[in-house]
Formats: sequence, C-alpha cells, structure tokens
Amino acid sequence: MQPTALVNRQGQLVPFDRNRIARAINRAQQASGADDPILADELANVVVEHLERIGEGPQPDIERVQDAVLYVLRESGNYDVAMAYARYRDARERSRRERAVHAPRAEARPNLQVIGRDGRTRPWSRDLLEQMLRDHYDVSNKLACDVRMDVELALAESDITELDSNLLLSLIESSLLRHGLHDEVQRRCSLRLDRNTLADQLENGSDGMAIMGHCGAMALENYTMLNYMPVEVRRLYMSGRLWVDGMGDPLRGSHFTAALDGQPNPWHIITQAFSLVTRLQRDWQRVSLILPPIILGTLEQGALTQEADTGDTAAEREHERSQRQHHDLIESLESLALEACVYLYCDGRTPLLDRWPFTSKRISLATYAQDFLILRQLQELELEHISGPTLMKGGYRRRVAVALAINAQGLDEQFSQLDHLAMGLVAAARMRLSLLHRPALAGADVRYAIYGLPPGSASCEYLERQVTQEGLRCGFALSRTSSLPAEACEHLSRLFGAHTP
Repeated sequence: MQPTALVNRQGQLVPFDRNRIARAINRAQQASGADDPILADELANVVVEHLERIGEGPQPDIERVQDAVLYVLRESGNYDVAMAYARYRDARERSRRERAVHAPRAEARPNLQVIGRDGRTRPWSRDLLEQMLRDHYDVSNKLACDVRMDVELALAESDITELDSNLLLSLIESSLLRHGLHDEVQRRCSLRLDRNTLADQLENGSDGMAIMGHCGAMALENYTMLNYMPVEVRRLYMSGRLWVDGMGDPLRGSHFTAALDGQPNPWHIITQAFSLVTRLQRDWQRVSLILPPIILGTLEQGALTQEADTGDTAAEREHERSQRQHHDLIESLESLALEACVYLYCDGRTPLLDRWPFTSKRISLATYAQDFLILRQLQELELEHISGPTLMKGGYRRRVAVALAINAQGLDEQFSQLDHLAMGLVAAARMRLSLLHRPALAGADVRYAIYGLPPGSASCEYLERQVTQEGLRCGFALSRTSSLPAEACEHLSRLFGAHTP
C-alpha cells in the first residue's frame, strides 16, 4: 500500500511528500560531490516502492522512511551518498537528543521507542520510566530523575532509535551502580551480569564504576561494534531478532572445524593441534579441533592406572610415570582449550564421563552418531556435543566464513515482517563478507539458522525461500543449518526475555 501520510517525531500525522525524499537524497549527493537531481528523483520513486513492498502501511514513521532511503542508496550502489546521508542523519539525531535531555519535561522528549518483552513498541515516556524506578528499585524522586537523565544522556551519544527492554534495564542498572546502589542491583540484576559474579566483585572491593561495564556500558559497546552495519541490521540485532557471529572482530572469519589425523603417539597429535591453532587464529573467529580416539583412550588408561594399587617398587615407579603423563596430557588439553574448542572423538561409551577430569567447558566429546546416554551425561556437565560420520576422518575440514541466525518468533504468517528479516539477514551477511578478503576464507560457507517458526510450516519455508532469493540477488548462496551456538541462543532469547531457544 502506497504511503499517504507520515508520522513525524512528535507523533503527529503529516502528508507524505515524495519530493522531500528526493531533496534529501540530492543534498546527500551534493555533500558527497555528486549532484544529480534527476537520479535523486528516480531514487525517491524506488524508496516509495520499497516502502510498499515491505508493508510499512499508509502511515510509516519518519525513521522507517529514512531507513528505506539508506537501504535504497546502498542497494543501488550509491555508497558515498548513503554515507553522507547517514552522517547527516546521525548528527541531527544526536543534536535533537541532547536538546531533549535538558529541555523541560513538557517541551520535548527523546525520539526513542522501547520494544517490550511482549514484542510491542511503545514511545519513550519519562513519567513511566521514573515511576518504574520508584516502584521497582524503591528510589527517591530525585534519584529517579537523575537515573532517567543518565540513561537519556547515554542514548543521546548513540544513534539508537529503538531499544529493547533488556538494554533499557541494563542502562538503568549501570546508572544505579554509579550512584552506589550496589545492594539493589545485586539483588535484582538478571540481565547482563551474573549475580554471583557481582557479589564476588563487591566482596573483593570493586566499586560501581569498575563493574558497570558488565551492565549498560557493555550493552552499548555491543551496539557500537555494529557501526559498520546498516541501520536496519543494527535494529534487528539489538531487538534480539538477528545474531551475527564475529561481531567483536569483523575482520576474521566465523568458524573453522578440523579433524586431526590419527597417530600412534598422542603427543604428536597435541603438537600438531597447537601448530594448527596458531596458524588458524589469524583468520578465524573460532576454531574447533576434533582429536582422534587415541587421545580419549590414553586418558581412559591413565584414569584406570590412577586407581591401581601396587606394592612393587618398580611397578610404583612405572605407576608414577604413568600418572605424570596423564596429568601432563590433561594440562596440555586444558591449555589447548584456551585457544580452541576441543572435542575428543569417542567411538563408543567412555567411563571418563563418570569422573570428567577437565575444568574447561571448551573440552567435550564428538561421536559418530547421536548417543542418548552420552548426550545426557554431557548435558549434566553443561558441555556441548557434536556428532557425524565425517568427524572421524582425519583431514576433515569445515569452513564457515559467516554464521548468522534470525528469530522469527511471533511472526508466523506475518509475511511482510519475514521479508524484512530476510533482507536484514542477507544485508548483514553481505557486509561481513565485504570485510573478509583473506585467501584462507575463499569459498567458505555462509550459514544461517532460523528460530521461532515450526519446521516445515508455510512461514518457515517462505522465510527460507526469501533468504535464498535475496542472497542470490546479492551474488552469494546461504546454507541453512539446524544448529545454534550457545551465544546465538543467548542473544536471540533477548527478544522475549523468558525463553531460550
């Protein structure tokens, strides 16, 4: 449906004017040194068509229209114009927010929207925020006002226009820590910082400024890492709709998995593993190594000799030597786990799970097929598990240059929103790929996962088809995977707060 009106920043309806879009694009062209009013007029028509296609309705808000302008400029190859438009937009938004933070309550409020845990979007309300602070944290009116201003000032320095309730609560807790309310945050914090960790830091004498980074500052840091991403991608990411692996270091690939060749000497395997990790870490965000069965067998043998009781002196010396080797092997694997995820290949059941010798959560088992008993024991130990017949073959390699996941929970049969998710996913993959120019990543997979839709449903098949078509239109193929890493599950669960995929 073609837009007929526009919701401005004050929430008022004004007539939709396509010419204003053309003039804004032309000003961005002039700022980038490419003045072409005829092209600007054509691009404005494309923006209107794009708004119709993604189903924004007859009354889109101004932020959605500006997002559409940026999308069209980038997709049409006008990257310099898009950068000029984005810089001007961000500068204006920061200026408006700084004025709004210090303005009297009745005159202005920041241009912000809050996405609740029910998925609904609500306009920013100072009164509701301060009321929540007084009711939930039992603070005075003066402190509630100070915390609210802290949050608004933090947001004024970013270009966020939509934030989910988890990010908002993280910023609130950050401010409360700065004001010395350690006990309140320790008792109620449930988002960015584990309560036991917070308690330990407070007992060790850490002040609020030292640990606030785990709350609001850390949340905003996650957002600023996305500055190289399009605005619509950042919004999907911050709302918990999209997860992109490797955001901490966008110049490196996502994941490299390697199965090492079997050798009779376990120490040769360990040496080979360290050498391989050293080479891979330059290019890959995460590295997983699958060690052959001899490593697990050596550990099992060492665990059995540890329980043996001998009275012979020579046997005791041999027992001590065996024990030293056993402990050295465990320490070497623990050191290797600091650099990579380590999976010990298990071709059957292992008694080692009854007395797991490792403290690192990055050491686990790989099996030929899914084994219910092994899987249950690993779950009790909070360890990840991988399986597959290819994992037992030495020299097996799997390279994933970009890994992504989308959360479509609550969007069943909402096809316009599913289109928006597909375009955001592919835009994120395209941007990540544009940063990866290392030969080691050439030909690696682009993988994505879908959460929140019933497998085989019409909506799921539609979303998968849209992702495939959008990827091919951009010149690359995406492969769907059914597995979600733990960090993806943690991020995607932020959409509704209560459930973890």
